Amino acid sequence: MVTTVQPRLLVHCRAEVGEGPVYDPGSAALYWVDIPAGRLWRWDRGSREVSYRDIGEPLGSVALIEGGGFLLAARSGILVLPGWHDAPALWQPLEPDRATQCNDGKCDPAGRFVVGTAAHDPRLTGTLFRVDPDGATTALAGGIGMSNGLGWSPDGRWFYHVDTLAQTVHRYHWDAATGTPSDPETFIEVPAADGLPDGLTVDAEGCLWLAVWGAGEVRRYTPDGRLLGAVTVPTPNVSSCAFGGPHHNELYVTTAAVAAPQDGRAGRLAGDLFVVTTPVQGQPHTPFPRHGIPHRLLARRPYEQP
Repeated sequence: MVTTVQPRLLVHCRAEVGEGPVYDPGSAALYWVDIPAGRLWRWDRGSREVSYRDIGEPLGSVALIEGGGFLLAARSGILVLPGWHDAPALWQPLEPDRATQCNDGKCDPAGRFVVGTAAHDPRLTGTLFRVDPDGATTALAGGIGMSNGLGWSPDGRWFYHVDTLAQTVHRYHWDAATGTPSDPETFIEVPAADGLPDGLTVDAEGCLWLAVWGAGEVRRYTPDGRLLGAVTVPTPNVSSCAFGGPHHNELYVTTAAVAAPQDGRAGRLAGDLFVVTTPVQGQPHTPFPRHGIPHRLLARRPYEQP
C-alpha cells in the first residue's frame, strides 16, 4: 500500500530553482541554493531568521566544510566560502571550456565531494566528478543528460545518481576506498507522463526519497526499488530533499518557481521551502575535510554585493 503525507510551509522564498538542501547540526541551520539566481539561502532553526547571499554566478549546490565554511559548486567550478559574511573564491575550475555548469553535489561518506555538470547546449552532455580533499578532480562518468540527485546506502556499498533527461535513477557499486562507482544499472525509471526525477536523499533504513519535478511529490522507494509512499507538495516543481533537525527526522523539500503555475495556491507557493516530520531518520552528513584546502582560500575576505 502506498501512503501519502503532506508537508507544511517553512520558508516563503520564491526561489527560481531551489535545490540542494543541507542541514548543519552544529549551527542548527539549513542551507539551500537558488541555481539561476546564484543565491545561497539560510534558515536558522533557533531564531527562525531567513537570509541569503548573492554569490555572483549560477550556483548548483553547497556542501559544509569541516570546522566552518562552505564548498560551493558554481558555474565557474568549485568555490570556497570561508564564512557567511565573506566573499567566495575559485578553487578548482570544472569544464571551463565547455558550455556546462555545476549542478547537484554532495559529500560521500568519506567527505569527498561528488558533483555533476549540466549542459546549456542540448548537443552536449554532463559529467560526474569527484573532488578529493586536496582539490584533485577526477571524472567518474560522462554522457549524462542532466546530472542531478546523489546519495549512498547506509552500508556504503551503493551509490545512487539521477540522470533527469534519461528519466532514471542509476545504482552503482561504490568503492569506499577509492571513491569510484562501477557497474551502473537502472534502479528506478520515472515515466515521462509522471514528471522528471530530480534530487534525492537516502534514509537510515536505506530507502530513497526522490523528488519528482512536475508531479508535486517526493517518493519513497525501498532498497530494492519498490514504491512505498510519497510526500505530496502543493506546488508541482519539487526539486530536492534532505533530512535534518535535532532528531534528524525532518525532511526538508525545495521547489522551483520556474515553469510553475502563475496563479492559484500552486503558483503562490512555487519556489518555497517545505518540511515534514517522518517516522524515519536520515543519515549523518560528512563535511568536506578542511586540511587540504589552501589557507589563502579560507582567509576572511570582505564581501561586496554583486
